[in-house]
Amino acid sequence: MRARTLFAAFVILLGLAAAPRSALAWDELGHMVVVRIAWSELSPATRARVTAILLEAPADAGLVQLRPAPDDPQRDLMFAAYASTWPDIIRRHEPAERHAYHRPPWHYINWFWSEGTDGEIIASSTLKPDTVNIAVELERQSRIVADSAAPAAERAVALAWLLHLVGDIHQPLHASARVTAEEPAGDKGGNTFKLDGTMSLHWYWDEVLTARYPRRTEETDEAYVARVTASVVANVPRDSLAPRLAEPSFDLWAMESLQAAERQVYCCGVTRGAAAPESYLAHADAVSEPAIALAGHRLAALLERLLGA
Repeated sequence: MRARTLFAAFVILLGLAAAPRSALAWDELGHMVVVRIAWSELSPATRARVTAILLEAPADAGLVQLRPAPDDPQRDLMFAAYASTWPDIIRRHEPAERHAYHRPPWHYINWFWSEGTDGEIIASSTLKPDTVNIAVELERQSRIVADSAAPAAERAVALAWLLHLVGDIHQPLHASARVTAEEPAGDKGGNTFKLDGTMSLHWYWDEVLTARYPRRTEETDEAYVARVTASVVANVPRDSLAPRLAEPSFDLWAMESLQAAERQVYCCGVTRGAAAPESYLAHADAVSEPAIALAGHRLAALLERLLGA
């Protein structure tokens, strides 16, 4: 049976309308690549625990329905990969019982900053991140996942969030709120920085991997994710990230993303109200692929720490 397409799977299985494109973090492809990188490093026992926990998700969440058919040879891998996109699926408003699981503030942390005339980065002295944010939730959801005495349904939902948020926290604009004259309260991670038409800077960065690696005609989900993952891993060898792999602090992960946003996003010819120059895609990809690879390796280490024997 031919595998489902990324968007068709969500519509068929969950009965949901398409999400607003500006609402996503790394797009579905980015999150699934993060999980595939992590999966390759997990022990068989930890993989089995991931699958078993996700299968305990409450019926109204729609998580279990994301598991591929039994004849899919990559069934459990793709189940985890699809589950990593579930927190974006539930942004939709229908059905209402699934939208009830949506937690908008969990996806990001707003560190407010501005840029001086000399290029100096200036942290805001008055605007501060909310106390509910991605770093806080990564810590909390990790505790739930690790707690074998926690209610099974709660643990399943927490694991899906964990699979997703590790990807989110490595997207530079999920840790940034740039303050300018146009956005004195911050630009909401680049969502209010509009390029051309309806595309925001945030959306542009969400879509970098998909833009860099367009899907081929008739390519299945599994084949597409496998191909892109192989390219990312080849372009960003694990050894090149070694000094950063051992860092277990979610706050420091977010700080890395903030620093990337400050220096690597609002640059290289990007201007408000105009399409990003063609050269900007190569620049954004050079920042994004290491971040996605790093997220995958860190997710593997986190899951082994929480669920390994």
